[in-house]
Amino acid sequence: MSDKTGGTGIGWLQVCSLREMPCPGVHTLTLPDLSVAVFQLADGRMFGIEDRCPHRGARLSAGVIYDSDKVACLDHGWGIRLADGGVEAPGQGCVRTFPVKVEGGSVFVLIPMDARGGRS
Repeated sequence: MSDKTGGTGIGWLQVCSLREMPCPGVHTLTLPDLSVAVFQLADGRMFGIEDRCPHRGARLSAGVIYDSDKVACLDHGWGIRLADGGVEAPGQGCVRTFPVKVEGGSVFVLIPMDARGGRS
């Protein structure tokens, strides 16, 4: 795993190579206090979200993509918008979202330092 913080308090962490990223599909990055699911949609767009449903904590990476840009939690069917992490009605809440980029044939996600075990 690559870490490029640049001294800014945030860092781009390598998730996987682009070859390893299914399209459509999901790949996860697990840190001590955070798991991030990076979804690649059929149209090639990528989104990074916290891999935890706000309802009961189930892994969203195990969910099903629907309406082209939402994931349904397999536990109780809660719908999460990948673009902003918001929950579809009638549920309430949200999950954290994280920017994703592809560079040099690898997929990276931007993780704030405070999300990586409480360091700032």
